[in-house]
Order: sequence, then structure tokens, then C-alpha cells
Amino acid sequence: MTVIFLVLFILTSLLWIFVMITDRRTISVGFLLLLGAFFFGCFLISEALADPAFFSEHFVIHILLDIELLFLAALLIAYPMVLTPVFLIGGLILMKREGIKGRNLLSLFLATLLIVYDIICPLIIDVRTDSPPALIYRYMTIISLYFVIHLSSFWISDLINLTHIRKDRGLDYIVVLGAGLRGTKPTPLLASRIDKGIEVYRNNPGAKLIFSGGQGVDEEISEARAMADYAVSRGVDSKDMLLEDGSTTTEENIRFSKALMEKDTGGTPSFSCAIATSSYHLMRALLIARRQRLRCIGYGARTRLYFSLNAFLREYAAYFRDTRKKRIIHLAALTVICILIRISRSLI
Repeated sequence: MTVIFLVLFILTSLLWIFVMITDRRTISVGFLLLLGAFFFGCFLISEALADPAFFSEHFVIHILLDIELLFLAALLIAYPMVLTPVFLIGGLILMKREGIKGRNLLSLFLATLLIVYDIICPLIIDVRTDSPPALIYRYMTIISLYFVIHLSSFWISDLINLTHIRKDRGLDYIVVLGAGLRGTKPTPLLASRIDKGIEVYRNNPGAKLIFSGGQGVDEEISEARAMADYAVSRGVDSKDMLLEDGSTTTEENIRFSKALMEKDTGGTPSFSCAIATSSYHLMRALLIARRQRLRCIGYGARTRLYFSLNAFLREYAAYFRDTRKKRIIHLAALTVICILIRISRSLI
């Protein structure tokens, strides 16, 4: 088994490197990283059990296993003891500062689910039996594990795409995505996106800024116009700006901006671009750009933690909605597997 786990770790690592080189705008980069860590941990544990003397004599391998076990222990402790209060407190702060709205309740709702699942259900259900409530609880555990892995992959992929070593990437365009106005001025959230776009623009001489955002029914001017005015006040030359003021969704932001870039280059598709948006929003924006066959990289602006937690969950929910057919197939397959396992156990 030791050799098998080592081979699986190597193959997973090579596949991860391949995806990173070709196009890292995919949830696969996060999932493969988790899977590689899992296989590597299995390899170390298998090696320790097979040859304890050899394992104890090699300090580096011993340290690597300790790191894996500490990481696993941290996850097991963080899940019930850290994640639940973080989402609970973050949800309460968000409601206090932003108001009680449906979109602001996700983190509080998740914290409630975690409390019910981790604390209340084990107190009222004997999960060791084969009673219907216990079977349902175990089934929900499998489904929950799927969502934990998938959400973790989404989050890790977002972090990877937020990371850039070089400042000058030779970009031709930086697309800044809109996020609402206060009168004719950008909200603090939108201002942070513009500031990030300006930062990238100044690190890439010769690039142009594209401000993407239409005019909402309750807005006096288009988001693109307000963003451009803000950028001018920050010292950006208006000649280096293009305005896309017809979009109302992220999908339209990217599609219309792509058409604007193609028009500006005379139909030449060989331009390099980046998307600047909030950090929690970046992964879904890049996935949308990938579906539209727009090659780009992404830069994320920081937001306050209490807001980012809830907003990130909204982004994941939107991604789940965008890929709901694939997710339903996965969940249906897991359900069938659980049923088959239950049937096989009853026949033994």
C-alpha cells in the first residue's frame, strides 16, 4: 500500500502542476491540492506502520508526518470550535451593520446548521444504531463531507488565483467589475475594487483600465461613469480608460468587456487582460471568464472579514447554481452509493 499511495501522490502532484501551467482558473487546482495532501499523508502513515524503525531514523519524514497530523487535528478542532463561532459572530455583526436581509443571513444560517448537526443531533440521536434517524444522520454526514471538500476546493482555488509573484505581467487591459453606488459616488466596496485596478494598471505600463457596470434603476449615473470619475480623482489619465456601461450582472460584465477589448484592438484576439474585483468574488468571475473563453488572470481587493465570510458563501451558492446539473449528478451518485452500501450490509 505504501508504494500505491506514493504513486498516487506523484500522479496527483503532476496533474496539479499541469493544471496550474495550462489554466488554473478551475476548482480542480484546489481539489487536487487537497487530494495530493491526503495521499501524501496516507503514504507517510503507511510507511510508519510498515517500518517504524526506518521511519524513526529519518527525521525529515518524521517531521512531515507530524505536520500532516497537526494539520488534520487543526481541521478537526477548527471545524466545530472555530468555524461555528466565526460564522455566528460574523453573521450577527453583518446584520447589525448592513441590516436584516436575506442575502446577509447565509453565514448565520450555516452557523445554525453546524450547531444543530454537531451538538443537538448527537444528543437526541444514537448514531450507533440502525434506526431511521441514525441512518439519515449518517447520510447527511456523507453529503456534508462532499460540501466541505467542494467548498474547501473553491476557497483554495480562490487563494491560488489571488497569488501573483510578478507585478508587471505585460497586461493590455484591466477590467474592474462594478459593485453599486451611493448617489454618484462608488461605495467603499467598489472603491476598493477600483483602487486594486489602479494598482495593477500602474504596475503594467501601457495598460488600459476598463470600468464595467451599467446604471441601475435606483442609480443616477452608470457605475462605469462613477468609477472613471473616481479614477481620474486618483490621478489616472482618462485616455487610458474605456467604459462599459451596459452590463447588469457579472456574466455581462465580462462578456461586454471582452467585446470592448476586441473592438479596441481591431478584432485582434491576442491581448492580455486581468479582472479586478473583490477577493471573495474573484473565483466565480474567473470561472465565468473561462466559460466565455476569455484568457485572463485575476486580482482581488480586500474587504472586511465579517462581510467577506457571508459574501463568499453567496459566491459559492451562485457557483453551485451555475453548475447545478453537475452538482446534482454528484449528489445523486453519492446517494446511490449510500443506498447500495446499506443494502449490502443488510444482506450480510
